[in-house]
Amino acid sequence: MKKISIVLSIIIAIAILLGILFGKFVSSKLSNLNKKELDETDLSVNKEVYSLVSDHLTKSEYKDVKNVVLFGSDSESIGDPPQGRSDTIIIISINPKFKSLKMISIPRDTYVEIEGHGKNKINHAYAWGQEQLAIKTINYNFGLNLTEYISIDFSGLIHIINDIGGIELQISKAEMDFINMESKIAYNASGNTPKKITSYGTVKLDGEQALTHSRNRTVGDDFARAERQREVLQAIMNKISKMDIGEIMSMLDMFLKEVTTNINVTEYIGTITEILLNKNTYLNNVISAQVPSKDIAKGEYINGIYYFVPSDKEKMKEEIIEYLYLN
Repeated sequence: MKKISIVLSIIIAIAILLGILFGKFVSSKLSNLNKKELDETDLSVNKEVYSLVSDHLTKSEYKDVKNVVLFGSDSESIGDPPQGRSDTIIIISINPKFKSLKMISIPRDTYVEIEGHGKNKINHAYAWGQEQLAIKTINYNFGLNLTEYISIDFSGLIHIINDIGGIELQISKAEMDFINMESKIAYNASGNTPKKITSYGTVKLDGEQALTHSRNRTVGDDFARAERQREVLQAIMNKISKMDIGEIMSMLDMFLKEVTTNINVTEYIGTITEILLNKNTYLNNVISAQVPSKDIAKGEYINGIYYFVPSDKEKMKEEIIEYLYLN
């Protein structure tokens, strides 16, 4: 018993030491993070969300769900003025109960109420008030309680994909032709030598090609583009999941420099550990969707401008709650 006690004491001591070292490591890495806080008292947070799912989730299971808004800005760099609009709006949701990862796109043309500006396209909220107004607009129109975000601009996406060695995607011939014709814009922005894709099907794309692909509104409609954006995001996650921890840590500084966020990363350590321990389960349980769906919204021209107009706002709220919490 004495020997067991000594061994346990040593194990506990080592665990405490590792915890201290890990904490210092995380702190040193977080110094590279572009932090920008929001006024959480002015985000139109719906405090009744749990009452909508309480028949299906315990309070603990509900609190374990992590919802973060990903904004892809069309400004050239993080330091630019806020004239850039949110070309991409994806709510990323991690649900430990179901071990699922959701990516819910909100179409950029969705017709919503924006405080101080009346009804307009949802992506204009980011241009007028950056993340503060953008999240407030989402919460107000969709009945949500979002407070955390990650923002990345076009150049940041290019750098991340190039630094992980590119991503593999399934593309059609028409998509290949679009990338080859339009990617010069992204290459001009990055300063890298332009490259052509010589085949379609499963292909490897560099950052400039992947960005061009994700912005494609020519092949298909805006919903097809939103799906491409989710596919690019999943391909990035798949690529990173195959790296060993040393590779990931060596790139962590670069990843952190490319985004702006208000997330307290240390509060996500438990969630990150959970995902790493069950990464195959999570990656095999990725749910990709769009809200509002085509069932309850349609394209309309109002004063000569195209909008994606929801016909049933309550159903729209039910849709997104179901995706985020109930599967």
